[in-house]
Amino acid sequence: MSATALAFYRQPNSIPWLLAVLESYQLSPLNGILVHLVEIFEQEGNVNAGIWLTAEHEFFEFEVMVSRDNEELLGVEQFENVTNTIPICSHLPGIGQSFGALAIQQLSELRD
Repeated sequence: MSATALAFYRQPNSIPWLLAVLESYQLSPLNGILVHLVEIFEQEGNVNAGIWLTAEHEFFEFEVMVSRDNEELLGVEQFENVTNTIPICSHLPGIGQSFGALAIQQLSELRD
């Protein structure tokens, strides 16, 4: 998570399609972090799925289709506020901190 968040935080222009998606949903790349990203090869292009965390601690899950040739955004398949489905707990039995708690901690560290 920290490598993903740090890479995009330092160079947001490295993922231009994500900038376009965030802008289309009125979210600023300067007021949040990318906490999860996976890329899946598909026939039409690459499906990129991930989670964006805003400064207000809202989690948005997205899935987009991106051209392999030029990384152009081909379409948004999903963009949904999933804040209510992500546990934010510092002490889960047998696990420790939840994904949500770790993401918020990462956000805090990057913004300080």
